[in-house]
Amino acid sequence: MPLARFIDFHEIPEADPPRVLAPAFAVVLARGPAGVVVVFNRFRKVWELPGGMIDPGESACDCARRELAEEAECSAGPLQWLGIVEVDDGRRHCGAVFAGEVARVPAQVCNAEMDGIAAWTPAAGPQPMGATDRALLERLFDRLDRTGPPQSP
Repeated sequence: MPLARFIDFHEIPEADPPRVLAPAFAVVLARGPAGVVVVFNRFRKVWELPGGMIDPGESACDCARRELAEEAECSAGPLQWLGIVEVDDGRRHCGAVFAGEVARVPAQVCNAEMDGIAAWTPAAGPQPMGATDRALLERLFDRLDRTGPPQSP
């Protein structure tokens, strides 16, 4: 699976995004005690935010929560909508971006898809980081850091 190239981040309300920006996947910026939770994808060979494809009948928020549990073995409090990320991996895709807090982060994660867990901060973070994930972290971390619980745009 090719790495997606970051195109843009759209700070738009959660209710009724324009059809052209309808999310097919969701990611979550989960702030833990040491920084934002990232996981190592064993197939793409990069560190990335927990996330994945929205299942039929599933809400984007439920997808973000499910992927956080599956990929990082973390449970978040309330998730806040941040907007839509637009990426290109040979074709254009859009994804919902959420933020939340986790109180407990496991020391290690190893499953069929992931082979590591770490914390990302602007001063330090594991490498290599996926370009889209890095763009989201760099764009949104300050807002997460200074506001306490994540706020809607």
